[in-house]
Amino acid sequence: MSSEPNVLLCNGGSSSLKLAQVVAGDGRCVWQQGFEGDVETLCESLRQTLENLSSENRPMPQAILHRIVHAGLVSETPGILDAALLERIAHWAPLAPLHNHLALQLIHIIAARWPQLPQYAIFDSGLYAHLPDVASHYALPADLSPRWPLRRYGFHGLAHRSQWRSVQRLSLEAGRIAPRRLITLQLGSGCSVTTWRDDQAIDTTMGFTPLEGLVMSTRCGSIDPGIVLHLLRQEKLSVDELDRVLSRRSGLAALGAGDGDMRAVLALEPAHASAALAHYAMQIRKSVGAAIAVLGGVDAISIGGGVGEHQPTVRQSVFAGLDELGIVLDVERNRRAEGHAALHTKESGVALWLCQVDEMDEMWRQYKILYR
Repeated sequence: MSSEPNVLLCNGGSSSLKLAQVVAGDGRCVWQQGFEGDVETLCESLRQTLENLSSENRPMPQAILHRIVHAGLVSETPGILDAALLERIAHWAPLAPLHNHLALQLIHIIAARWPQLPQYAIFDSGLYAHLPDVASHYALPADLSPRWPLRRYGFHGLAHRSQWRSVQRLSLEAGRIAPRRLITLQLGSGCSVTTWRDDQAIDTTMGFTPLEGLVMSTRCGSIDPGIVLHLLRQEKLSVDELDRVLSRRSGLAALGAGDGDMRAVLALEPAHASAALAHYAMQIRKSVGAAIAVLGGVDAISIGGGVGEHQPTVRQSVFAGLDELGIVLDVERNRRAEGHAALHTKESGVALWLCQVDEMDEMWRQYKILYR
């Protein structure tokens, strides 16, 4: 184990926790671990990991970095987790209930173990701080929610920035011009599409909360707001019941996957699996079509995330039938692809890239730029 100063990266998702320790000088990863489960399971996993680090006499980190999903309007600049920022994260927790509560617990667990260590927030929505007004504004009265201003904040910024970075490199390595018009698809427990012009994100499918947009693991994505009013008025659901339905019982879970795992969808009997996958893929294609309209065309599309990276059947469903738009998937390439890979045919007018998303690398890059 290296004795050089190092940094611990802590990436809590809606149902997962990824930990990595990197050398502060060059970002070299010393070790990494991943866990899945509910909040209680993930918190216990962190406690046990910290216990193991102490018992193995490994060097203490010099700083801790946390991925924070929602803290309102932020930037791609890390923030020191002082009392004011912790209060801000708690303030926005009602709008990211699957993420912020876990992040706060993880922060407190580490603070209890290493109270002297600085902890930093890396903001997942920082990528979208400069969305153009036409993309960030809702057609709602501006004074409705002064404590939580109503706008599109966007999420998955670290994952989408990772894909953008990979596409630049893959394009150049393949002898192609780096795309000016890019669409990135992040498909995991949460799912989103980001639209890029050059190096700027100009639109995204997630909005005021991570509920908006695509069908996800247990989240419904975009629905008619009238359904919400109907469930409150006519079916007499409480606000908390409605929250659980939209955040934890919808999406793939409502389409028959139980816990919302795409692997469970694909294991359903064929007709049911096909119907669920068709619904999921159609929402993605609709968002891709909208992004193409915003851009006036597209040069490249990338796909990543736990589902995007590991399920060729899903990728084929997403890109099926887009040949007339110049988007032609190479079925055999797609079947064999893993890691970083080209998915397009030679005739395709649009490059298709499989990208292995590395949120931890993006967290490290942000910290390094500010504190090198």
